[in-house]
Amino acid sequence: MRKGGPVREVREVPDVVGFGADDACAIVRGAGLIPVGPKGAGAPTVGVIVAQRPIGAAGIEKGGEVILWNQDSGGAHGAPVPRGHESAALDPV
Repeated sequence: MRKGGPVREVREVPDVVGFGADDACAIVRGAGLIPVGPKGAGAPTVGVIVAQRPIGAAGIEKGGEVILWNQDSGGAHGAPVPRGHESAALDPV
């Protein structure tokens, strides 16, 4: 048994990129997590999810927030869609 406090339950984050906003939010909630929009906005209700954080298959504490970006959450709300890190080491030149 672990000392220093209760054991925290970790959940796997579902990968919902490409799903409609309503379905994505339902899937995230079904995993015991909380869907939210960028910069503290409410969960997206329209459009298709184009990015999320944490990424699918990551571990997060039960009840943790999963930030979802829909195709309109970039410029319209001032919260840029996160981009993957690019590296010259990965350039197939």
